[in-house]
Amino acid sequence: MRKTTVPAQAPTMQAQFVDVTPALAEKWLRQNTHNRNIREKAVLAYARDMEAGNWAENGEAIKFAADGTLLDGQHRLNAVALAGVTVRMLVITGLENATQETMDAGSKRRTADAFGLRGETNASVLSSITKRVWMWDQGDYGFNGASPTTAEAAALLGQRPDLRRSTDIAVRTHQSFRCLPQSIVGTAHHLFTRIDRNATVWFFQRLADGAELPAGHPILTLRTRAVSEAADHRKTPAGRQMAYLIRTWNAVREGRSLARILQDADGPMPMPK
Repeated sequence: MRKTTVPAQAPTMQAQFVDVTPALAEKWLRQNTHNRNIREKAVLAYARDMEAGNWAENGEAIKFAADGTLLDGQHRLNAVALAGVTVRMLVITGLENATQETMDAGSKRRTADAFGLRGETNASVLSSITKRVWMWDQGDYGFNGASPTTAEAAALLGQRPDLRRSTDIAVRTHQSFRCLPQSIVGTAHHLFTRIDRNATVWFFQRLADGAELPAGHPILTLRTRAVSEAADHRKTPAGRQMAYLIRTWNAVREGRSLARILQDADGPMPMPK
């Protein structure tokens, strides 16, 4: 008679919703013994959404192995502890340790994807402009810091629906003049509109077509600079391109010519006037 081998019983998976307090999050993090490195920007972004009450209960779970090891959720738990708030989360236990290799393997949904699902026109450009305006309002004038979460970007768009108009202008300008990124053009349009709506209309019409501008006009100088950098395939930082637009705008507002546009790498960002 052949001997039959009885397979070991597989772990029993269970799922439940739990109100995760900061103390409970810290306790569970002590079971985080085998995981990837923490991304601090993600923790800070999650914490901001949790503090603001924008954290969505979307079915994504905190996951534990049958032996108690935390497999997935370290960034969310760190955010709960940092924010100091209680967040209701789905918790799954009883998984096999090997399943950790398959977690977070999909493509992350971006703000542009969320805007597209809402039916926004030019969702990718709108997302980029909204993010840059949010960063500018946080005092990140060089666009080097943390980006807003999808919830923060959506909230800003709700507060400032004219960001859609700035997106339209950025897309139209790009059709005629492709040497400046749409995200920077749209951000500048939004900021300049806050100062003088009528002057902003004329400024971006001339940026797009360069028509009827005398030699030495700031907009012609900007166009020449942007064309030169594009032809040389230079990777110009977004903050420097923003400075170019602001220096041009200020010169136009002050009625002076502009022979060159200079912006030191470490120089302060000019403010639009």
